Amino acid sequence: MLTEDGDCVVSGIKGIFRNQNIVPLVGDDVLLQQENEGSYVIAQILERKNTLLRPAVANITQVVIVAACTRPKPNLMMLDKLIASCEQSDVQIILCFNKTDIATEEEIEQLSEIYAKTPYEVFFVSAEKGQLGKIDEKLQHQTTVLAGPSGAGKSTLLNALNPEFFLRTGELSEKIGRGKHTTRHAELLCLDEKSYIVDTPGFTNVDLTSMDIENADELFAEFVPYLGKCKFASCVHDSEPKCAVKDALQEGKISRSRYENYLAIKEEIDQHSRKNRR
Repeated sequence: MLTEDGDCVVSGIKGIFRNQNIVPLVGDDVLLQQENEGSYVIAQILERKNTLLRPAVANITQVVIVAACTRPKPNLMMLDKLIASCEQSDVQIILCFNKTDIATEEEIEQLSEIYAKTPYEVFFVSAEKGQLGKIDEKLQHQTTVLAGPSGAGKSTLLNALNPEFFLRTGELSEKIGRGKHTTRHAELLCLDEKSYIVDTPGFTNVDLTSMDIENADELFAEFVPYLGKCKFASCVHDSEPKCAVKDALQEGKISRSRYENYLAIKEEIDQHSRKNRR
């Protein structure tokens, strides 16, 4: 637990939080009560500015979503699900594609073409080689969450940003093409006195089935300028005629990969909803 005087030992939380089913999150601002010399309990959790559910953190200003350009090949469906999940929390999103040193020009160009059509800042880096572009500047005076799938190189990126973190990096499994989990829980790291980074475990799935299907299009930021301009107010940009989103797709303003992933996510939400109504 980080305080104005440095780190302190927190031995637990007040029982009232358990009774109210409230769980402290990494990033929470709290009030402490001293129990013993050098030992404290969490007495109060202050109001949260925002929360992310996946990863479970609070009071952040931005998310840097880290994916590998290759080894493992990026799962664009999972990446777009993660972006959509972060969009629900109204935080700034930055995309960081790692491992440019071992990726082909074709692999890098494909990712660039897809995500250049989003409003997000996109960085291509090689954490292994220390080639970070200007992404380190984006972390200043921010509380940043690093999120992404296993094997993306988040720990290597953190080591490149600040070698004093001494984070353990994992070896990539040649057999399955995935990274071993090197971060087992979310951890708040201090980059400087005004800049913090939350390192989070890698994962292999993002569940969006609890999302309202009518609002799914709002979580694809490049769709937003065209929402409300379709012929039908209830348009979900699938088979309806005179759809502004599909027109933008045909004009090359929206990438087909992102659009097809939107349709797949929408169908997944719809199937889950129908199953629950039975």
